[in-house]
Order: sequence, then structure tokens, then C-alpha cells
Amino acid sequence: MPSVNQHRLDSPAFLLENVGPVSQARLELGALTIIAGHNNTGKTYIVYTLYGFLKCLRDVFRVHRLLARTGPLSSPERPIRQQISKQVLAREGGVIRFDPKQLKRERASLSRDLTRAFSKYELAGVFSASHKKFQGASLQIDLPDDQAERPHVQSIDLDLPAGQISLRHNDADVAVLQLTPDRILASDYMRRHVSTYLYVYTLLPELLILNPFVLSAERFGISLFYKDLDRRRNQLVAELQKMGDSGGKHRSPLSRIDEVSRYSLPVNDNIDYTRSIPEFRELRSEIAASGLDDGIRTMMGGVYESSEDDIQFVAESSDASDPRSPTTIPLHLASSSVRGLSDLYFFLRHVARKDHLLIIDEPESHLDTLNQILLARLLARLVRAGVRVLVSTHSDYLIKELNNLIMLSSNFEKKAAVMKRRNYEEADCLDPGRIRAYIAKENTLVRCEIDKFGIEMPNFDETINSINSVANELAAWLSVKENE
Repeated sequence: MPSVNQHRLDSPAFLLENVGPVSQARLELGALTIIAGHNNTGKTYIVYTLYGFLKCLRDVFRVHRLLARTGPLSSPERPIRQQISKQVLAREGGVIRFDPKQLKRERASLSRDLTRAFSKYELAGVFSASHKKFQGASLQIDLPDDQAERPHVQSIDLDLPAGQISLRHNDADVAVLQLTPDRILASDYMRRHVSTYLYVYTLLPELLILNPFVLSAERFGISLFYKDLDRRRNQLVAELQKMGDSGGKHRSPLSRIDEVSRYSLPVNDNIDYTRSIPEFRELRSEIAASGLDDGIRTMMGGVYESSEDDIQFVAESSDASDPRSPTTIPLHLASSSVRGLSDLYFFLRHVARKDHLLIIDEPESHLDTLNQILLARLLARLVRAGVRVLVSTHSDYLIKELNNLIMLSSNFEKKAAVMKRRNYEEADCLDPGRIRAYIAKENTLVRCEIDKFGIEMPNFDETINSINSVANELAAWLSVKENE
């Protein structure tokens, strides 16, 4: 997997067309990105499409296959590609020089080829759907003008099982390619794939900073059924073995594939993540020292533990004299709110990296109003720790608390006293310039205005004003009746 040492690059905008209910939408990512809106307005389609594309770009082999479908990679129109390919195929390092005009042309061409191939060959698979259902659907990248004429100062490390390949940008038009792992480049097959991969991240480094990690809306049920999926998978393997032993007399196990694989890519990846939690329980995330997992401990009144066989929630009683304290509960028997935050807890404690784009579908689900407010503070602290966050939400409480955190980022009289009285800390403050917010409606995304007072989301205010108006009218009529 690639990693980047200097990764504070601006994100491009992503343009979607005819994806599910979304006719056309433009999404620009901030350090914190919020998509709100009514049900069935395309929020999940948008975030899943973005996740699928960014996940695809993390795979050396899929990137090469995608670009190979767009035409010859050794075309004279791609001289930068030829430079990189020549050095990799020769298993040599060296200096790569960029002509600004050629760089701009190749960036645009590469961006177009990648997104067209993804839209045609990969997008339907993200949703585990037929290609027919996504005919005419497309994802495109809108590269900012101020980034189009030069590479960015960056360091790319490509880690493969047999060694490491590094690309260091020393100047605006010079990069140094370092090849140390002889075994990686022992075959033409690997050299072709690696050179294509380095080409993509030389020309489009702003995509490298977006390492996606998803917590899907289905996370609440995964702890209930992932073991059952494992059993079904084991049964499938056993049937395949029997089929081989019997010369094919048994019913083909292929007829049962749908039982274990008809989930979208984000849900499948979420299942794999939950299944693998016991394997990384000894690891520490890059932000573990921030203690963000304590925020979930406060919200849920306990901690999570994993073993080789299971995940448990250890509830802490508020009564120190209670002999039942603490109480250990298998995760599948815990409340939905406890199950829903378990994946985020282990992510913060063991997995999180500063190049992650954490995508959470409806983070407020199954949380009471107080915990939705505390979750908003946790997301703000996560952003302050260096992790990008993208959420889709229906929560007015989440947005209103984020607005409070935005207002706290300004200086005003007696700010320190207000923060102390209201139990806020500096890590809770949110810079409005680092936030992007949208409302999904009418088959598109409408960007929200953000200033020092927060995010303007009229859809929530309209609903609240409407229900308050009804309540006031009914109360007035009841008061009239009592006075008669």
C-alpha cells in the first residue's frame, strides 16, 4: 500500500452523473465533509461511489488493468509515463524531469482515462449490481487550476511484500525515483504494474492522500451475522472440496455464491474489518495518543475488548459498590448503540492513520440526543488529530453542535470562561474554512454556506419550524377551549 509523508494537498472535486437517484452532483472534500438530506436522496450512492473509486486506486494491479483498457500506455503522448516506465523496466532509479505544459496535459488525460474506465468497468461492482443498472453513470475529477501545472512537494512510498519503492519530489519540476527491492521487479509483469502505479501517483498526488476507510450503515448488524457468514463460507469451501472428490456429482456450490457475496463493496469491507479486529488488537493507531477512544468510553459507559474468538463490551457501573461491576457482554448481545460504535472505537485505537478519509454513513444512528452532541465533539477532535472525515447524516443535533464548535474557533470576549463553564476544550474548536457541507435534494447536491456562525442547513430549520408551528397552533386552540 502507498503512503505519503507530506500529504496536506488540496482535494479535487468529484463530479457524479446518473448514479442511482443522483442526476448530477459536485462534491469537494474538506477536512470535515457533511452530506445531509431526506431519505432516498442519494447520499449513500455518493459516498459509496467515492469510496469505491478511492479504494480501487489503492490496488496496484487494478490501476494497471483499468488504464490498460483505455489504450496503449506507452503512447508518445505520455512522455512522463515513458520516463517512469523506462527507469522501472531497467530496474534503475533516477531523476524525472517535468515539462509544466506536458504535465498539465497528461494530468488531464490520466484523470479522464481513470474515471472513464472506473465508471464503465468498476462502478456497478461497487454496489454488487448489474452493469445495466449503471449504464450512463459516471464519475469525473475536476482538478483545481492552481494544481494543474506542477507536481506537489511530496514523498510517496510504495510498500510491497518484497521491498519498497520511493518517489521523492525535490522541486516543482524534478523528482527522484529510488528502487531498492530487486525481487519486486524481477518480472516484466511486476515492472509494468509498478511503473503504471507510480505514474498515477506522480501525476495525481492529491488522490494519494485520500486513503478511504468506511463504516457503513449496516455496521449495526455485522456483529450479529458475520460469524454466520464465516460458517457459510466454510460450508462453501467444503462443498467445493466434495465436488472435486466426487467428480462433480454434487450440486455446484456456485449456485450458493449469492448467499455469501451479494453485498456492496463498503459492506463487504466493513465485514472483513469486523472479522479482522482480533488480529490487530496489539497495534496502536497513529492517533492513539490523542485518546479519542475515551470519547466513546464516555458515551457508552464502558470499553470494548477483543479476543481470538469474540468481541465483548465491558460496561462500567457508576456505582463503585456494585458487585456486578464491571459487566462483560458479548457484542452480539449488546445494545444497538454499543454495536454501532464498536468499529469506530477499534479504528481510533488500533487502525487510524493521518492519511485516512474516514467515511461514516449516519454516525448518529441509535444514539440519544446527548450522545449525538458528544459524537460531534469526537468528530471535531478526530479532524484536529489529522484524519479527514466524511459523514452522511439526518441529525439536527449533530449539525447544531458542530456549529457551536465552529463559533468557538473565533476569538471573543470571555471565550475562555465560556469554554470552561460549558466544558469545551481547544481541541473541540472547528475552523469553518476546513469544512464542506451539502444538502442532497432534487437529484443533486446543494452546497451550504459556512461562516463564523456555522453551517446553514435550512432543511433542518424548516422541519423544526413546521413542527413548532403545529404545536403552537394546537396549544393555542386548547388554551381557548379552557377559557370558554
